[in-house]
Amino acid sequence: MRKCIGVLLVVCLMASGAFATNSWKVSTGSWGTASNWSNGVPADTEQVKILGGNVCTLDVAAPSLLANKLTVGTSATMGELDIVSGGSLTSGVEVQVGDASGKIGKVVQTGGTLNLSGGAGNSKLEVGYKGGPGYYTISGGSIVGAAAISQLLIGPSGSASGGVGTFDVQGTGGSISAAYLYVACQSATATYTGNGTLAFEINGGVSAINAGSVYIDPMNYAASVATLSVSLTGANPMANILLINNTGTSAVGGAFDNIAWGGTVTLGGVNYTLTNTYIGGSDGLANDVALIVPEPATIALLGLGLLALRRNKK
Repeated sequence: MRKCIGVLLVVCLMASGAFATNSWKVSTGSWGTASNWSNGVPADTEQVKILGGNVCTLDVAAPSLLANKLTVGTSATMGELDIVSGGSLTSGVEVQVGDASGKIGKVVQTGGTLNLSGGAGNSKLEVGYKGGPGYYTISGGSIVGAAAISQLLIGPSGSASGGVGTFDVQGTGGSISAAYLYVACQSATATYTGNGTLAFEINGGVSAINAGSVYIDPMNYAASVATLSVSLTGANPMANILLINNTGTSAVGGAFDNIAWGGTVTLGGVNYTLTNTYIGGSDGLANDVALIVPEPATIALLGLGLLALRRNKK
């Protein structure tokens, strides 16, 4: 094998499935800046790796890219991709955030588009791929999934080693859609280890995840852990909060390990009930995942109690 000369950037020939591609590695800076890459900006057919310890920004300078396979994080030092306004990335096969053997990856999306519709068979966003750990935060922009093939996997299980992944939805600025949502699993019948955390940060509400099929550790596999994290970072909506819009007809497969369906989630002193049978303002009628706010009378009593507490402190 011929060694390439360079301080930060290396290019090596490799094959990936039906693709004979280069493996492109970024140092730092904007995705669309040719000098940040090992042979100019990657072509649509290339496999791309963002090195650990570096940050790459996908922005208006490179408005439309397709990556055959993109891996964010290639070492124990975190690699990061920031998707901002004007940036658009289409996944040809997979976007892997984190990689095997403790390689750490992070994606922060504040705008732009990640399109999971480029593959002929699969188009996946895998957060915490085969060990990870991987982190994906979205507060703006969109994740768009093709109706039949797109998959959002959070802490996916795998035959080699289980993934450790966190997917964090912050506020109402983002839009997330996929054909399949998997948490701590990779299929409806997976029994390999996976560790996935689905996090929602409520600020007057939160963007729901739209998915045609939803599986949350469906086999209740002892070695897998599916965690729900809900926090209040801004205004409490004091109303029902839709977390997962299950656009298909099937019930949610499985459950979270840290809170059961019908369990309580407390936000700002208000006890919400977690349900997987919600739709359009009513519970018990369909298959969406939501937090149900107490009845208005209960909220009113809570408000009076808080008011009385304030008066007593004077």
